Amino acid sequence: MTSPITAKLDKGFNAILAFCLGLMGILIFLNVLLRYCFNSGLPWAEEFSRFLFVWLTFLGAIGALKDNAHLGFTSLVQKLPPAGKKVAYILSNAIVLYCLAALFEGSWEMTIMSAHTLSPATGLPLSYMYGIGVIMGIGMFGIVFFKLYRALFVKGAIDELVVLRESEDDRDFSADADHHAPQGDKK
Repeated sequence: MTSPITAKLDKGFNAILAFCLGLMGILIFLNVLLRYCFNSGLPWAEEFSRFLFVWLTFLGAIGALKDNAHLGFTSLVQKLPPAGKKVAYILSNAIVLYCLAALFEGSWEMTIMSAHTLSPATGLPLSYMYGIGVIMGIGMFGIVFFKLYRALFVKGAIDELVVLRESEDDRDFSADADHHAPQGDKK
């Protein structure tokens, strides 16, 4: 069960993702239309679409972590007892935190170094491109720490956090099973 605040944050986050995707699609379509119909284009639209794509990718990574949708090797972990699941989950998230720290540090340095370098077409500082790594690092740190807190202090949360989800598991096969069941020999 999610709280109303979490639901509003989730809705706002998804709206930002939808806005980035929509604006990127509009800019690319407009640029293609202008190139084919009028033999000219908007150079800034191509570059700005690239910025939006990078932001969409990094923000999408935050959303996937929040929804527990990143790929993971959980078939072995799910066979462990609850204490083993907890240890494996904590160790894997410690590795994630280490990688996030490296990503955050590198993104921070690139953001600072590129603050006065302008992109050629839009004239925006390149720190806008690299700054999303800082935002992603902070966002993912918060999510991982919250999930670690739940794993350590909320009883039974580890089974919810360590999930094996395959594409077939999300689909209801009961209707297909009845439809494709062998009908026996018909003569």
